[in-house]
Amino acid sequence: MVFTPFTGVDNHKRSVTFCCALIAKENTESFNWVFERFLIAIGGKEPEYIITDQDPGIIASVPLKFKTARHRFGMWHIMNKVPSKYGSTRKDYQVFLKNLNAIIWDEELEAEEFDIKWSEIMEEHVPGDSEWFTDCYDVRRLWVMDHYRDLRMGAVMRTTQRSESENSFFKRFEAKNGTLLEFWMCFESALDQQRHNQKRLDNENRQSNPKLCSKLAIESDGAKIYTHDIFEEFQEEVKNSIGGFSFKGFLESNNLEVTTVKDSLGGRNFDVQHIIWIYSGNGIQKIPESGVARRWTKDALRSCDYSCTGEFTDDMDIIDSKQLQMTKLWSEVHETVRMLVERGKEDVEGLTNLIREFREKLIPIGEKFRKQ
Repeated sequence: MVFTPFTGVDNHKRSVTFCCALIAKENTESFNWVFERFLIAIGGKEPEYIITDQDPGIIASVPLKFKTARHRFGMWHIMNKVPSKYGSTRKDYQVFLKNLNAIIWDEELEAEEFDIKWSEIMEEHVPGDSEWFTDCYDVRRLWVMDHYRDLRMGAVMRTTQRSESENSFFKRFEAKNGTLLEFWMCFESALDQQRHNQKRLDNENRQSNPKLCSKLAIESDGAKIYTHDIFEEFQEEVKNSIGGFSFKGFLESNNLEVTTVKDSLGGRNFDVQHIIWIYSGNGIQKIPESGVARRWTKDALRSCDYSCTGEFTDDMDIIDSKQLQMTKLWSEVHETVRMLVERGKEDVEGLTNLIREFREKLIPIGEKFRKQ
């Protein structure tokens, strides 16, 4: 069976598993069912965009089931194929890879510039007509950075490191000869650990503040609002606002303040609407509420704390302790079942009977009578 996980990013920039499905075939019909169930699970609200590999079944299914979400291809899946499609043993492979990476990861490259540089690289390194590279170029709107700029989190979600991390995470409980029960027990344990780590980071972030690099009040405000991992990026913007750029006043455009910023090193001009430069230039000492995305804040999940029974709770330490106990219990059960593979039929039946006897103790007397 094919394991199909849905992965996103939490407020600490860590990967988080939303849900998963197991399907028998990778075809359009199967993915139609998967996406239908996914939409039901998240209350019918579509994600802003969905990033997948280039599986034909997924490509056909996404536009059928997602009406507003924009589909993108994961960079990791594309770059994983480059060595085999080009030839990693070729003498110029490293030069080719360096040149290719230079244009696909350049966030400032305009579409026209990308087209020119792509053609130059192909002419120099790819003799003749390479169908795979031609196909990649034809669908560049689905994976090249220039087409991601208007998407929130676009740069975060397209990195290969995140996909590699998730691939490694899921391989921890992959066993080709294992049973479905063994797989599911390992999967549940891994997710419990993932949730526990998130709660731990939430607690650590609330108990401490990162070191500041300036005396700007707006930096101090950012340290109080954002998680430490997000604040690092915010702090880089603060550093950039101190020097290295120049700007030419402010203009009103569609009820937005716009300024032209010039990069003194790169020599490029940028029209910007939302940056530390504008805040500082207007004497703003706190980040406006409209400029804060709640999903990156320390309190992003506090309004969503529910117990396993669906009831709201303020004491998440109790739930964390219970979840950790359940995680350890699943590990104990899994290890015991694994050991039975090399034991005889009597031991298997012995454990089965023990589990059934204990389960009988847990069933309320009323339910026993109803079953009879």
